[in-house]
Amino acid sequence: MHMPSRGKVPHFSLRPHPVVMGALIFVPVVGLLIAMSFFSQEEGTGIPRQHGMLAVLITAFLTFCLLVLATSKLWFTHLWKKNSTHARHKQHTKYHPAVKEQRLRSR
Repeated sequence: MHMPSRGKVPHFSLRPHPVVMGALIFVPVVGLLIAMSFFSQEEGTGIPRQHGMLAVLITAFLTFCLLVLATSKLWFTHLWKKNSTHARHKQHTKYHPAVKEQRLRSR
């Protein structure tokens, strides 16, 4: 994943949501603890091991989804500046026919 910087810096408000960050810490810890409890119950039958692998896979999937959700704002560089359209709007109004006509009248 390559993100061109184009001289922009992520705005402070683009930090991940606190609930998502909390879940990003909570889900792997709890999931791995559950998986370890299944692996510790292994007595040679293989059933708890299958449950442990399922818990690890579900934990990995949920962690990946939360990681994508937490960093998704940073993937769109046009959202990095809060007022990115201001300069374009200023340029548009500067060269708008009505504004030019008004300048000619005021001279």
